[in-house]
Amino acid sequence: MKGLKELFQMSRQERRGTIVILALIALLLIVTLVVRSCGEDRSEDFVEPDEIEQFEAATDSVTVTVDKPLKKKNQQHAKRTKKHRSAPKKSRPEDKPRRLDPVPQF
Repeated sequence: MKGLKELFQMSRQERRGTIVILALIALLLIVTLVVRSCGEDRSEDFVEPDEIEQFEAATDSVTVTVDKPLKKKNQQHAKRTKKHRSAPKKSRPEDKPRRLDPVPQF
């Protein structure tokens, strides 16, 4: 019990510091609440429905085309590499088809 009592003993400066920190935290919470409550009163500018329909029509009609990137061979790399002859591939027996389990539905 004596060790627990020593844990909670504070000097005068420690008590003042703790009170100041708690007051700052409380002040921060109050300022946050005030700022949030003032922010709700602002009216937002609404976009007219015609503008929304024009935007949706423009985005629906957009098409994206992707070109295949050109493959460039690195000439320096091609000169350095040597072609190794690989052994002919061994024939493998055909694998049995895997069993397909039904997908669980939730």
